[in-house]
Amino acid sequence: MNRFRNFWPLVAAVLVGAATLGSPTQAHAGFTLSVTDGTNTVNITDNGSGDLDSAAGSIIFSGALGVFNINITVGTSNAPGTPSLAQLTINNTSITTTGFTGSKTLTFTLEDTGFTAPTGSSLSLLSQVSTTQLPSNTNVTYQSFLNNNGGTQLSLNTVGGTSGSDPVNISSSPFTLKSVTAFALTGTGSSETVQFTGLTAVAVPAPAGVVLALTAAPFLGLGCWLRRRQKA
Repeated sequence: MNRFRNFWPLVAAVLVGAATLGSPTQAHAGFTLSVTDGTNTVNITDNGSGDLDSAAGSIIFSGALGVFNINITVGTSNAPGTPSLAQLTINNTSITTTGFTGSKTLTFTLEDTGFTAPTGSSLSLLSQVSTTQLPSNTNVTYQSFLNNNGGTQLSLNTVGGTSGSDPVNISSSPFTLKSVTAFALTGTGSSETVQFTGLTAVAVPAPAGVVLALTAAPFLGLGCWLRRRQKA
C-alpha cells in the first residue's frame, strides 16, 4: 500500500499549476455525484442537499452508505471548460468499513452536462485513476464517458496508477462528461480502507506528462477545505 508514496511527490510537484487551467463558474443542476452499493444510493447535486462545499463546481460528500463510511469524497468540474481543457476530478480521503463477508460493489458516478469547450477535431478523452490504499482481493475500474460514449476502461487490483487516452471529435456543445469508478470488494469480516483519485478530461493534445499534473487538483482543493473547516 505504500508503493505509491514514492510516486506522489512527483505528481504533486508537477501538477500544482493545473488547478488554474479551468475555474468553475456557477453551480447548476447538471453537476452531480451518485454513490451506490447496489442497494443503497446517495445522489448529490452541486450546492444541493448533502453537498458540504458551497463553492460552485465542487461537491463534497461525507456520510454512511450501507456498511461503508465514506469519510470525504470530493468531485470537481471546471465547466464550461476552457479552449484547451474540460475536466472532472474525483478523490476520496478514505472509504472504510468495519467488516463484511461476501462480495460488494461500490460505485461512484460523477457527471456534468455543462461543457462548451473545447470543441473541434483531434481532441483526446483522457482518463487516469490512482489508488493509495486498496484492500487485497479488490479490483477497481474507472471509465470516462463523453456524451455517454465510453472511453477505455482502466483497471487496477493493487496500489498504483494507470491512464488511457481515446481520440474524440466534438462538433457541438454543450456536451457531457462522466466518470464511473467501481470497486469490487471481497469482504472477510475485517475492517478495510480504500483511497483513490480519478481524472476525466477532454484536452487539446499536449506534451506527454502534462495530464498527470491534473491529478493533484482535488487534493489541493480538499486541503484548503479541511483547513477552513478546522478554523471554523
